[in-house]
Amino acid sequence: MSRMQGMRWMALALAVLAGLLVVQLAVRLRSLGAAKTAAVRENPVAPVPFQWPAIAPGLWKVFRAATPPPAVPAAGSLASRYRLAGVFLILTDPGESNPENRCAILDDVQTQQQYLAAEGEQVDRVRVVSVASDHVVLSDGAREETLYLAAGTLDGAAPGAAAGPAPDAPPILEANRFGNRVGETRWEFNRDAILEYYQEMMDNPERLASLFLAMEADRDGAGKVAGYRLNTDVGERDFYTQVGLQHGDVVRKVNSMRMTSQRRAEYFIGEFVQGRLGAVVLDIERNGQPTKLVYLIK
Repeated sequence: MSRMQGMRWMALALAVLAGLLVVQLAVRLRSLGAAKTAAVRENPVAPVPFQWPAIAPGLWKVFRAATPPPAVPAAGSLASRYRLAGVFLILTDPGESNPENRCAILDDVQTQQQYLAAEGEQVDRVRVVSVASDHVVLSDGAREETLYLAAGTLDGAAPGAAAGPAPDAPPILEANRFGNRVGETRWEFNRDAILEYYQEMMDNPERLASLFLAMEADRDGAGKVAGYRLNTDVGERDFYTQVGLQHGDVVRKVNSMRMTSQRRAEYFIGEFVQGRLGAVVLDIERNGQPTKLVYLIK
Protein backbone atom coordinates (compact mmCIF):
# COMPACT_ATOMS: atom_id res chain seq x y z
CA MET A 1 0.00 0.00 0.00
CA SER A 2 1.38 3.35 -0.96
CA ARG A 3 1.70 6.23 1.41
CA MET A 4 -1.08 8.17 -0.33
CA GLN A 5 -3.58 5.34 0.06
CA GLY A 6 -2.74 5.04 3.77
CA MET A 7 -3.62 8.68 4.40
CA ARG A 8 -7.00 8.27 2.64
CA TRP A 9 -7.94 5.27 4.82
CA MET A 10 -6.98 7.19 7.94
CA ALA A 11 -9.21 10.20 7.02
CA LEU A 12 -12.15 7.85 6.38
CA ALA A 13 -11.71 6.18 9.75
CA LEU A 14 -11.67 9.58 11.54
CA ALA A 15 -14.89 10.63 9.80
CA VAL A 16 -16.67 7.40 10.86
CA LEU A 17 -15.48 7.90 14.44
CA ALA A 18 -16.77 11.53 14.51
CA GLY A 19 -20.18 10.36 13.27
CA LEU A 20 -20.43 7.74 16.02
CA LEU A 21 -19.62 10.39 18.65
CA VAL A 22 -22.37 12.72 17.36
CA VAL A 23 -24.98 9.93 17.49
CA GLN A 24 -23.95 8.96 21.00
CA LEU A 25 -24.18 12.60 22.21
CA ALA A 26 -27.64 13.01 20.75
CA VAL A 27 -28.88 9.86 22.47
CA ARG A 28 -27.57 11.08 25.84
CA LEU A 29 -29.16 14.54 25.49
CA ARG A 30 -32.49 12.98 24.62
CA SER A 31 -32.29 10.74 27.68
CA LEU A 32 -31.54 13.70 29.94
CA GLY A 33 -34.47 15.69 28.52
CA ALA A 34 -36.88 12.79 29.05
CA ALA A 35 -35.67 12.36 32.62
CA LYS A 36 -36.16 16.07 33.36
CA THR A 37 -39.67 16.09 31.90
CA ALA A 38 -40.60 13.05 34.00
CA ALA A 39 -39.28 14.79 37.11
CA VAL A 40 -41.40 17.88 36.40
CA ARG A 41 -44.47 15.73 35.92
CA GLU A 42 -43.82 13.92 39.19
CA ASN A 43 -43.24 17.19 41.12
CA PRO A 44 -45.30 19.94 39.39
CA VAL A 45 -44.77 23.54 40.56
CA ALA A 46 -47.99 24.97 42.06
CA PRO A 47 -49.10 28.20 40.23
CA VAL A 48 -48.95 31.36 42.29
CA PRO A 49 -52.48 32.84 42.62
CA PHE A 50 -52.95 36.49 41.48
CA GLN A 51 -53.25 39.02 44.27
CA TRP A 52 -54.15 42.70 44.12
CA PRO A 53 -51.31 44.91 45.31
CA ALA A 54 -51.62 45.95 48.91
CA ILE A 55 -52.97 49.48 49.52
CA ALA A 56 -52.27 51.48 52.64
CA PRO A 57 -55.42 51.66 54.82
CA GLY A 58 -55.39 55.48 54.96
CA LEU A 59 -55.40 55.78 51.19
CA TRP A 60 -59.06 54.75 50.86
CA LYS A 61 -60.02 57.60 53.21
CA VAL A 62 -58.35 60.04 50.85
CA PHE A 63 -60.32 58.70 47.89
CA ARG A 64 -63.63 58.69 49.75
CA ALA A 65 -63.09 62.17 51.12
CA ALA A 66 -62.59 63.66 47.65
CA THR A 67 -65.30 66.08 46.46
CA PRO A 68 -67.70 64.23 44.15
CA PRO A 69 -68.03 65.62 40.60
CA PRO A 70 -70.92 68.06 40.16
CA ALA A 71 -74.07 66.67 38.60
CA VAL A 72 -74.41 67.39 34.88
CA PRO A 73 -77.23 69.92 34.45
CA ALA A 74 -80.18 68.94 32.30
CA ALA A 75 -79.51 70.07 28.75
CA GLY A 76 -81.96 72.35 27.01
CA SER A 77 -83.58 73.91 30.09
CA LEU A 78 -83.27 77.42 28.64
CA ALA A 79 -84.38 76.23 25.21
CA SER A 80 -87.52 74.80 26.79
CA ARG A 81 -88.31 78.21 28.29
CA TYR A 82 -87.28 80.57 25.48
CA ARG A 83 -87.70 80.52 21.71
CA LEU A 84 -85.52 82.58 19.36
CA ALA A 85 -88.09 84.03 16.96
CA GLY A 86 -85.72 86.33 15.08
CA VAL A 87 -82.62 88.51 15.02
CA PHE A 88 -82.46 92.03 13.64
CA LEU A 89 -79.61 94.32 12.83
CA ILE A 90 -79.54 97.54 14.83
CA LEU A 91 -79.12 100.21 12.20
CA THR A 92 -76.86 103.20 12.79
CA ASP A 93 -76.84 106.54 11.06
CA PRO A 94 -75.85 106.29 7.38
CA GLY A 95 -72.12 106.76 6.93
CA GLU A 96 -71.15 105.70 10.45
CA SER A 97 -68.57 102.91 10.72
CA ASN A 98 -69.86 101.37 13.94
CA PRO A 99 -69.57 97.58 14.24
CA GLU A 100 -72.69 95.55 13.57
CA ASN A 101 -74.92 95.18 16.60
CA ARG A 102 -77.75 92.68 16.64
CA CYS A 103 -80.79 92.32 18.82
CA ALA A 104 -82.56 89.05 19.62
CA ILE A 105 -86.33 88.61 19.50
CA LEU A 106 -87.08 86.09 22.25
CA ASP A 107 -90.39 84.49 23.15
CA ASP A 108 -91.02 83.32 26.70
CA VAL A 109 -93.15 80.25 26.07
CA GLN A 110 -94.32 80.15 29.68
CA THR A 111 -95.50 83.73 30.07
CA GLN A 112 -96.23 84.27 26.34
CA GLN A 113 -94.21 87.48 26.44
CA GLN A 114 -91.93 88.87 23.74
CA TYR A 115 -88.52 90.36 24.55
CA LEU A 116 -86.14 92.38 22.41
CA ALA A 117 -82.66 92.18 23.92
CA ALA A 118 -79.18 93.10 22.71
CA GLU A 119 -75.88 91.68 23.95
CA GLY A 120 -75.38 92.17 27.69
CA GLU A 121 -79.04 92.85 28.43
CA GLN A 122 -81.22 90.86 30.83
CA VAL A 123 -84.36 88.92 29.97
CA ASP A 124 -85.99 88.16 33.30
CA ARG A 125 -83.16 86.27 35.09
CA VAL A 126 -81.30 85.34 31.90
CA ARG A 127 -78.49 87.38 30.38
CA VAL A 128 -77.96 87.65 26.62
CA VAL A 129 -74.28 86.80 26.17
CA SER A 130 -74.03 87.18 22.39
CA VAL A 131 -76.29 87.55 19.35
CA ALA A 132 -75.38 86.18 15.91
CA SER A 133 -77.35 86.18 12.68
CA ASP A 134 -78.85 82.74 13.33
CA HIS A 135 -78.43 82.05 17.05
CA VAL A 136 -78.16 83.57 20.49
CA VAL A 137 -76.18 82.54 23.58
CA LEU A 138 -78.00 82.85 26.89
CA SER A 139 -76.70 82.46 30.44
CA ASP A 140 -78.60 81.85 33.66
CA GLY A 141 -75.47 82.41 35.76
CA ALA A 142 -74.66 78.71 36.10
CA ARG A 143 -74.18 77.80 32.45
CA GLU A 144 -74.53 79.06 28.91
CA GLU A 145 -76.81 77.66 26.25
CA THR A 146 -77.15 78.32 22.52
CA LEU A 147 -80.56 78.82 20.95
CA TYR A 148 -80.96 78.72 17.18
CA LEU A 149 -83.61 80.42 15.11
CA ALA A 150 -86.93 78.65 15.40
CA ALA A 151 -88.79 77.53 12.30
CA GLY A 152 -91.85 79.51 11.37
CA THR A 153 -95.14 79.21 9.52
CA LEU A 154 -93.85 79.67 5.97
CA ASP A 155 -93.22 76.70 3.69
CA GLY A 156 -89.56 76.08 2.90
CA ALA A 157 -88.37 78.99 5.03
CA ALA A 158 -85.28 77.02 6.08
CA PRO A 159 -83.07 74.94 3.76
CA GLY A 160 -84.26 71.34 3.76
CA ALA A 161 -87.31 72.17 5.86
CA ALA A 162 -90.46 70.15 5.32
CA ALA A 163 -93.44 71.80 3.69
CA GLY A 164 -95.93 73.43 6.01
CA PRO A 165 -95.57 75.17 9.38
CA ALA A 166 -93.17 73.78 11.98
CA PRO A 167 -94.71 71.82 14.88
CA ASP A 168 -93.95 74.62 17.36
CA ALA A 169 -94.87 77.45 15.00
CA PRO A 170 -97.29 80.09 16.29
CA PRO A 171 -100.87 80.06 15.00
CA ILE A 172 -101.60 81.93 11.78
CA LEU A 173 -104.05 84.75 12.45
CA GLU A 174 -104.10 86.18 8.95
CA ALA A 175 -102.44 85.51 5.58
CA ASN A 176 -101.70 87.72 2.58
CA ARG A 177 -99.36 87.84 -0.42
CA PHE A 178 -96.35 88.66 1.78
CA GLY A 179 -96.79 86.07 4.52
CA ASN A 180 -98.66 85.50 7.77
CA ARG A 181 -99.65 87.51 10.78
CA VAL A 182 -98.74 85.41 13.82
CA GLY A 183 -99.41 87.86 16.62
CA GLU A 184 -101.15 91.09 17.42
CA THR A 185 -98.12 93.04 16.21
CA ARG A 186 -95.97 90.35 14.59
CA TRP A 187 -95.70 89.03 11.06
CA GLU A 188 -93.66 86.40 9.22
CA PHE A 189 -92.94 87.62 5.69
CA ASN A 190 -91.41 85.90 2.69
CA ARG A 191 -88.38 87.81 1.44
CA ASP A 192 -88.97 86.86 -2.20
CA ALA A 193 -92.56 88.11 -2.06
CA ILE A 194 -91.41 91.50 -0.73
CA LEU A 195 -88.66 91.76 -3.34
CA GLU A 196 -91.23 90.97 -6.02
CA TYR A 197 -93.34 93.87 -4.80
CA TYR A 198 -90.24 96.08 -4.69
CA GLN A 199 -89.52 95.24 -8.33
CA GLU A 200 -93.11 96.17 -9.22
CA MET A 201 -92.52 99.58 -7.67
CA MET A 202 -89.25 100.03 -9.54
CA ASP A 203 -90.99 99.20 -12.82
CA ASN A 204 -93.80 101.70 -12.11
CA PRO A 205 -92.41 105.11 -11.10
CA GLU A 206 -95.87 106.53 -10.36
CA ARG A 207 -96.64 103.82 -7.81
CA LEU A 208 -93.16 104.18 -6.32
CA ALA A 209 -93.75 107.91 -5.91
CA SER A 210 -97.10 107.36 -4.21
CA LEU A 211 -95.50 104.82 -1.86
CA PHE A 212 -93.06 107.45 -0.57
CA LEU A 213 -95.50 110.37 -0.68
CA ALA A 214 -97.85 108.45 1.62
CA MET A 215 -95.27 108.94 4.40
CA GLU A 216 -95.53 112.60 5.36
CA ALA A 217 -92.95 114.25 7.62
CA ASP A 218 -94.02 114.64 11.24
CA ARG A 219 -92.20 117.53 12.90
CA ASP A 220 -91.52 118.32 16.52
CA GLY A 221 -91.95 121.66 18.26
CA ALA A 222 -88.65 122.91 16.85
CA GLY A 223 -89.70 122.11 13.30
CA LYS A 224 -87.34 119.12 12.94
CA VAL A 225 -88.44 115.85 11.39
CA ALA A 226 -89.19 113.38 14.20
CA GLY A 227 -90.78 110.64 12.11
CA TYR A 228 -93.17 110.01 9.23
CA ARG A 229 -96.96 109.94 9.44
CA LEU A 230 -98.81 107.55 7.15
CA ASN A 231 -101.48 108.97 4.86
CA THR A 232 -103.04 106.02 3.07
CA ASP A 233 -105.24 108.36 1.00
CA VAL A 234 -102.19 109.19 -1.12
CA GLY A 235 -101.68 105.68 -2.41
CA GLU A 236 -100.64 102.02 -1.90
CA ARG A 237 -103.28 101.56 0.78
CA ASP A 238 -103.36 97.79 0.19
CA PHE A 239 -99.63 97.41 0.83
CA TYR A 240 -99.65 99.38 4.06
CA THR A 241 -102.71 97.52 5.29
CA GLN A 242 -101.14 94.13 4.58
CA VAL A 243 -98.03 95.06 6.57
CA GLY A 244 -100.15 96.11 9.55
CA LEU A 245 -99.87 99.89 9.29
CA GLN A 246 -102.91 102.13 9.74
CA HIS A 247 -103.80 105.57 8.52
CA GLY A 248 -102.31 108.12 10.92
CA ASP A 249 -99.52 105.87 12.28
CA VAL A 250 -96.25 107.72 12.88
CA VAL A 251 -93.07 105.72 12.20
CA ARG A 252 -90.44 106.88 14.70
CA LYS A 253 -87.69 104.26 14.36
CA VAL A 254 -86.72 101.34 12.14
CA ASN A 255 -84.43 98.80 13.85
CA SER A 256 -83.59 101.45 16.45
CA MET A 257 -82.60 104.04 13.79
CA ARG A 258 -84.59 107.26 14.07
CA MET A 259 -86.47 108.12 10.89
CA THR A 260 -85.55 111.78 10.50
CA SER A 261 -84.91 112.00 6.76
CA GLN A 262 -85.77 110.34 3.47
CA ARG A 263 -82.10 109.37 3.16
CA ARG A 264 -82.46 107.11 6.20
CA ALA A 265 -85.52 105.44 4.71
CA GLU A 266 -83.57 104.79 1.50
CA TYR A 267 -80.68 103.40 3.53
CA PHE A 268 -83.03 100.99 5.29
CA ILE A 269 -84.47 99.82 1.96
CA GLY A 270 -80.96 99.27 0.64
CA GLU A 271 -80.03 97.14 3.65
CA PHE A 272 -83.10 95.00 3.09
CA VAL A 273 -82.50 94.54 -0.64
CA GLN A 274 -78.93 93.41 0.11
CA GLY A 275 -80.30 90.68 2.39
CA ARG A 276 -78.76 92.10 5.56
CA LEU A 277 -82.02 92.28 7.53
CA GLY A 278 -83.40 89.06 9.00
CA ALA A 279 -86.05 90.99 10.87
CA VAL A 280 -87.49 94.49 10.91
CA VAL A 281 -88.80 96.26 14.01
CA LEU A 282 -90.81 99.45 13.60
CA ASP A 283 -91.27 101.79 16.54
CA ILE A 284 -94.48 103.61 15.77
CA GLU A 285 -96.90 105.90 17.52
CA ARG A 286 -100.56 104.90 17.14
CA ASN A 287 -103.29 107.05 18.65
CA GLY A 288 -100.65 108.68 20.83
CA GLN A 289 -99.34 105.35 22.20
CA PRO A 290 -95.93 103.80 21.38
CA THR A 291 -96.12 100.39 19.69
CA LYS A 292 -93.61 97.98 18.19
CA LEU A 293 -94.36 96.10 14.97
CA VAL A 294 -92.14 93.07 14.40
CA TYR A 295 -91.57 91.52 10.97
CA LEU A 296 -89.63 88.26 10.75
CA ILE A 297 -88.18 87.84 7.26
CA LYS A 298 -87.94 84.24 6.09
